[in-house]
Amino acid sequence: MRENYELKILSPEQITIKAHSLRNKGARLSQICSVRTKDGYDLLYSYVLDGLFKNYKVSISETAEIESITAIFPNAFLYENEMSELFGIKIKYIALDYKNKLYDIAVETPFK
Repeated sequence: MRENYELKILSPEQITIKAHSLRNKGARLSQICSVRTKDGYDLLYSYVLDGLFKNYKVSISETAEIESITAIFPNAFLYENEMSELFGIKIKYIALDYKNKLYDIAVETPFK
């Protein structure tokens, strides 16, 4: 039985490079999630390629700004807007940026 899951660590600068590489190989974006850590945030980008989950973890500081992957995977706009609005993660160049209006929430960046 083959393992259908892998996890690799990326630097913030490698996010778009890896997304381009995977897109060129025919991968699809499965999800992006984030979690608050004591030093900032961990982001997990998950792709599916040939039936395998390929996961890439990126750790960033609270003040870091990352680049959007919506130019590569347009469906990332929902995940990125969510990370921005709920966690306060700074993401530049989101193709469809809801500017913190994706959710009707009472508290700004509730998971920050």
